[in-house]
Amino acid sequence: MTQQIENFTITETSDKVVVDYAKTSKEKFDIILTLTLGLAMSVATFLLLRQGIKSTSYIVIIAGLILAFQAVIQTFSGLSRLFQPTKNLLVIDKTTKTLLSRHSLFASKIFSLDEIQALVVSGQNENISVGDGQKMTRTYCTITAKLKDKADERLFTINTNRFFRPSIQKLETELYSKAKRLTIEINRHLKLKHQWTGYNED
Repeated sequence: MTQQIENFTITETSDKVVVDYAKTSKEKFDIILTLTLGLAMSVATFLLLRQGIKSTSYIVIIAGLILAFQAVIQTFSGLSRLFQPTKNLLVIDKTTKTLLSRHSLFASKIFSLDEIQALVVSGQNENISVGDGQKMTRTYCTITAKLKDKADERLFTINTNRFFRPSIQKLETELYSKAKRLTIEINRHLKLKHQWTGYNED
């Protein structure tokens, strides 16, 4: 049986429940934009450093090194998004009674279902610096497994699929609704307590 919740696909078989994810058009656009900016910064870094070395201008060389650092960060961010896994993000194994959470191509964690106390959906508003003292607010939701040893393990981050940001209230409602639907469907198999925190519910 397969259940579709926007760009998440939940597939249930006799022995497993698997959650897959499909990148949205916005995410693909953001990846291309980030990598393009990283490439542009790398070219500008090369030109600055070449000019600085030719003119033995330490100010230009320092500016080039600062730009090089930003180019590395920008490129790394784009590559990490590009290679972010989309298959088997979460696997509930009914036979071994374990949950696998996959965070990257090389990192995943496995928990016994008995270790998990509850699922928590939280709304987040994060201020991000975009240069020149300017800040923008990133709004998203997280779905976290609260373990019995009091540790928290993030399972999913729910971002908007919109290219243009609507009102903050509408965006929070959309993200929270999507996160709740996904949590309720997953919890149908886990049968845990679930909690809603963060944004106010309408």
